[in-house]
Amino acid sequence: MAESKPSPNVPAKRPPAAAAKAAPAGKPAASPAADEAPAKPEGRLAWFVGWVLVPGVLVGGIFGGGAALGAHNPDGWFPRTVMWVASLF
Repeated sequence: MAESKPSPNVPAKRPPAAAAKAAPAGKPAASPAADEAPAKPEGRLAWFVGWVLVPGVLVGGIFGGGAALGAHNPDGWFPRTVMWVASLF
């Protein structure tokens, strides 16, 4: 009886990763992590910019834009809507 061929949907067996990446004798193995610089923790300035300055600018821009719009166009739909919502409380 003839031997059956492996199915094309089954991947070929590969050697273990440790055997494939074995370092030559006498030389230390270089790991991929050794090439990367160690991650430096974020400083206080990065924390301040990310958590205080950027959200403050966004909220201040929305508030300032609404105040400018209300001051220059007090009879528009936006100021009337804000006053209606404020009157609910």
